[in-house]
Amino acid sequence: MSRIIDYAGLYPPANLSLEEAFKNFLDYQDSPDAWMLSRFVIPAKRLPHLTPLMPASASELSFTALGRSGASADEFLSNLKLDLDEILAFRETHRATVIVDMFEAALPSSTLTDATQTHDLIKSASDLFNKNGITVFFESPPGEDWQPRAENLIRALRKLKDRHVGFKLRTGGVTADAFPTTEQVSWTIAAVRDAGVPLKCTAGLHHPIRHYNDSVQTKMHGFLNVFGVGVLAEAHELSQAQIQAILEDENPKNFTFDENGFVWKGLRVATSEITKSRLFATSFGSCSFDEPREDLRNLGML
Repeated sequence: MSRIIDYAGLYPPANLSLEEAFKNFLDYQDSPDAWMLSRFVIPAKRLPHLTPLMPASASELSFTALGRSGASADEFLSNLKLDLDEILAFRETHRATVIVDMFEAALPSSTLTDATQTHDLIKSASDLFNKNGITVFFESPPGEDWQPRAENLIRALRKLKDRHVGFKLRTGGVTADAFPTTEQVSWTIAAVRDAGVPLKCTAGLHHPIRHYNDSVQTKMHGFLNVFGVGVLAEAHELSQAQIQAILEDENPKNFTFDENGFVWKGLRVATSEITKSRLFATSFGSCSFDEPREDLRNLGML
């Protein structure tokens, strides 16, 4: 679980101010659990607002920037250039104290129905960002016909997997309809695994194990379910049905760690295989860094 949580305190349900969220992120750098912390999630257009908040003597801080997106391919590409300008200016201002090496953007739904247009759009985007050392994770917006659009996107990413690109999956939100089904998540994990495409998740993964949540009146996915099955699927070539079974497991006793690796119900993945698989199962964005750790402690895992 090294560097698995991208801290997204700006986003719901936390909805903190930039000052509060960034102060938390700086404080977490000194936490005994800082090894679990990855990047600070921020819209690219808000990067200039961080400059007055930067500490005088900061150790290296990592960021993932979110794009403006757009309603059409032309608007998307135009906004990408604005986002990249913001990132490069921020990096130039702070030089060795910041790393902005990841960018996330939702593609216009209208472009994802055409395989050629999808391919051309992500190729253009990766051309812009990869030459500046930035990996791009592309999202298929939720809604009707999500899976065919996601399939087009993953197919296009597979053709460009020699580049630094990946697939972003939205795993929840603040309402029940924002949570994808276990069928959708298992399909995604199998699809990106088969395509050799990195996966990043966002939202709804505050807790390690799948459970029913009263506040959103639905079952929330667990990050141990999602990332545990991610590394197991990569190591053991699990079928979609096997992946779905692990995603739906609500018994924390079935998920164990020891000095040799990770085990689910006797299905083991060695530490060396986890290290390899984490190139595929990258990280997840969470508006809380405290809840995931508190739950892991309550389960005796931290």
